[in-house]
Amino acid sequence: MQMVKHVFVAVAVLMLAACATTTETQSTWQTRTGEPRPAFEHLYVVVLADTAVTSAAVEQQVRKSLKKRAIETSLSTETLAGERQQASDFRQQVEAAVKESGADGVMVVSLLKTQERDEYVPPTVDYMPMTSAPMYLGYGPYVGYSYSAIYQPGYYQNATDYYLQTQLYSAATEKPVWQAQSRSMNPYSLKSGAEGYAKSVASQLDKDGALKR
Repeated sequence: MQMVKHVFVAVAVLMLAACATTTETQSTWQTRTGEPRPAFEHLYVVVLADTAVTSAAVEQQVRKSLKKRAIETSLSTETLAGERQQASDFRQQVEAAVKESGADGVMVVSLLKTQERDEYVPPTVDYMPMTSAPMYLGYGPYVGYSYSAIYQPGYYQNATDYYLQTQLYSAATEKPVWQAQSRSMNPYSLKSGAEGYAKSVASQLDKDGALKR
């Protein structure tokens, strides 16, 4: 039974790892010394990306993370035209959409760079069921001896990290008040990377007191 328990624990850990992308975020206030730091309750989110699909994926995850903190969001992918970033009047479109939304803050997210690296995957031990286990001995021996350990040696794989910049502006003054840089480590999918980034940046905003409670 103890061996079976270890198997379920190992599977659970692998499933959790597959669903999450590790993201680190460092932030700084851009307000002047002595100037009050604003706290926002409604953010207009603009993700500048190569495709509308990427922008929408990240914006939706940002909304999801901020909603857990009772922060309202308006998304550029829902309020602007599909090819908005290629439009000559993109800036005017955003400014008009921000005013119409009633947001008190504007979050602009952009990709700074991508960086490839070699990532070491440590060795693992997997337990595989043995179909030839002697069932006639009873469930105790059958459960205890029906798994065989398979050792997988460690190896190196190519990994890609994404560095994102988040700029937060006051809608009233149109000036930048908060900035962060996030490193999303080797996301295995767009959804995973977007979710990891959104959770990390929302947590940092909350920690810095940039969200109205």
